Amino acid sequence: MRKDFWEDKIVIITGVTSGLGKEMTKILLKKGAKVVAISRSKESLKGLQNELISFSKNLFLIKADVSFRKDCEDAFKIIKDKLKTADFLINNAGVGLRCEVEEIEDLDLKRVFDTNFFGAFYMMKYGIAFFKELGGGTIVNICSLGVKRPVPFTSGYTASKAALSTIADVARMELKKYNINILNAYPGSILTSFRKKALGKPYPEDEVRLSRLSPDVAARRIIRGIEKSRKEIYTSKKDYIFVLFTRLFPHISDFIVEKAFEKRLKGL
Repeated sequence: MRKDFWEDKIVIITGVTSGLGKEMTKILLKKGAKVVAISRSKESLKGLQNELISFSKNLFLIKADVSFRKDCEDAFKIIKDKLKTADFLINNAGVGLRCEVEEIEDLDLKRVFDTNFFGAFYMMKYGIAFFKELGGGTIVNICSLGVKRPVPFTSGYTASKAALSTIADVARMELKKYNINILNAYPGSILTSFRKKALGKPYPEDEVRLSRLSPDVAARRIIRGIEKSRKEIYTSKKDYIFVLFTRLFPHISDFIVEKAFEKRLKGL
């Protein structure tokens, strides 16, 4: 892979002010890319700008809540007006939810889908139109390992990411003729504040996790997957192997997950 792959590329990223989104922004700026950083919080964007002041000429900030279609439309109008072009869109913004299926609150599930699915869908919709005008581009959706190997208590969150994964897979086939590439990333557990901010019931400190990656490592592996244009991007070999195992032996995979969560399931 060329060392200058990201040089002067324009990358639109949502959910940039913490965790994975923030790390991807930092790494891409260091690699020479120009980043359009989108967040719903004006204060958080200012904090990001101050932290990355040395990259100010390549960092463009847009305040937008992706769960609102109008905000997504306006964001692309700004990008067209100010930058004229872009090469990548990374749909990273997300909201977590931990709860048993029967106890999920309607409003919590709606909020999760509004951001995780509809937010990414709106950005894809306007991104597709934009990339068609430009003659091509790449859209990357940050999904979840849970899409490939669901686990207890994450149904609402996983469902929103599964819907995103499916619509993106279909879009990939539809958009190939327009030179628009669609990639999906399936990160496992990342050591960020994401779980603490999740809706529903609090995550226990000893919750079972297949992998526990730092956001920097996860971000680098996703960026490497984008460089290689992988349709499915995983952030650890352990995750990838377990997904393959699940495809080949679904019943045994279920048994392993159930045993891992046995104490939690018995406590219901």
